Amino acid sequence: MANTRYLKFEGLDKPVALENAAPFELMASEVLSAWPHQISSTRPDSPPFVTIGPADNGWWSLVAEDAPSDVRKWDTVNTVCDLVAEMAWERLRSEPELLCLHAAAVNFDGRLIVFPNARRAGKSTLAIALARLGRQLYTDDFLPVRVDATSQSCLGVANGAAPRIRLPLPKGFSDAFHAWVEQDRGPSNPQYKYIFDAEIAPHDETLPLGALVVLDRQDDPVEPTLAPMAREDALESLITQNFARTRHAGAILKSIEVITRHLPIYRLSYHNAEVAAEYLSNHSDLKSLPAARFAELPQDDRQAPLSQADQPAPEFAAELQYIQAANVTETPAGDDSFLADGTGLAIFRLNPVSAAIWRLLEEPTDLTEVASILAAAFPDVAADQIAMDSEQLMRGLAEACLIMPVAAKVAAQ
Repeated sequence: MANTRYLKFEGLDKPVALENAAPFELMASEVLSAWPHQISSTRPDSPPFVTIGPADNGWWSLVAEDAPSDVRKWDTVNTVCDLVAEMAWERLRSEPELLCLHAAAVNFDGRLIVFPNARRAGKSTLAIALARLGRQLYTDDFLPVRVDATSQSCLGVANGAAPRIRLPLPKGFSDAFHAWVEQDRGPSNPQYKYIFDAEIAPHDETLPLGALVVLDRQDDPVEPTLAPMAREDALESLITQNFARTRHAGAILKSIEVITRHLPIYRLSYHNAEVAAEYLSNHSDLKSLPAARFAELPQDDRQAPLSQADQPAPEFAAELQYIQAANVTETPAGDDSFLADGTGLAIFRLNPVSAAIWRLLEEPTDLTEVASILAAAFPDVAADQIAMDSEQLMRGLAEACLIMPVAAKVAAQ
């Protein structure tokens, strides 16, 4: 008979169910000690969003409520990692008005410096290196963002989870850093180690966002440099890392557009995260950041109709006339524009030429007409190349439900 215990975390509507999982419970409670929770043997009213129990060879199985046929099996440390990721999703289901970024966030003198995630950019390692220097860590992985209408600001929310560092440590880190990690009492496996000696903010503590720093980690040794970044590039980076897919794409776009318009945005080029952390801690641009005030706050709380997510868009037909779909949200950024489709499921980036095609589609237009107009505008470009590029863009717009056949739009009205 299963001995089931339930972990109910503050801010989450549903619990975690642990079946015969006392050793796992101990580690999870330590990693999440700054996230208030209660443990009970009494079955709660709400079903668990995750169930964890023993698997073969001393591993654990994790089954999420929204994917009951997908049984994931991990060692104890990786099961905790998987649980923390599932808790991020449950946080959004419990408080869907949150914007949630896949990002690290560190306290710089009362303002949060946000490091959006990019593949192999090293955000967690950099965040932990900053924590070792005494900077308070709000998160090394996911950052809920809450709009505060009273202070006209966007507040980053601490998640209360201990940070984890990828092993082995990158080459070039000091002996002192290696010793600090090795002496930490946090659990580890060959891939990761949780760091318990870093100062983390308690769950649900908030600070205003102060700046965005997009990471550009170099393979070859370079001195770290911090330079202003084009807003349109930062906008795309944040859009692609946003977790809140239950929110309407238009609402996401409006929220991130406001954030990027009112915050300083930088690109950090670096090779060694330990060196970069020291560089950032002493950088004058990140000292005494003013409290960003938003003249207008994102108020769009539309939810995405996720039941439509698996419904394919009508296949593009080159011979048909197309026109812009209804209820598209458009946000200009530099010479580019971003579009969110009316269903709330997709966001699309347009460069200046793509934006010109988008303008043509304000009126019923077919592929032949689009290619003809562009060929006249760009006589030095081969006609077959223009035709191919035009078709590729219109197919992409159609697949994203941003344009539709004229007959279909008439029928929908």
